[in-house]
Amino acid sequence: MNHDVIEPMLRPLTRCAQWWPRVLAERSQRQACRNAMVASTALAANRQEREEVRLFVENMLARRAPVTEVAATPAAAQHG
Repeated sequence: MNHDVIEPMLRPLTRCAQWWPRVLAERSQRQACRNAMVASTALAANRQEREEVRLFVENMLARRAPVTEVAATPAAAQHG
């Protein structure tokens, strides 16, 4: 076969071979960014939930502390 006939037939394949890795890299980069955003959002939600639980527990313990001390004081006075 003549080189002049083969070259035009291979030109689209050459363009595709140059285009395809670039497209894959761009898609991969976009997917990595989406994954990072999802992970960051999940971590922020977990951090917020932990903080809410910590505050709830602190408030519950603060409410219970005076009740426990008041209840313990009369009993200690009776035995003393």
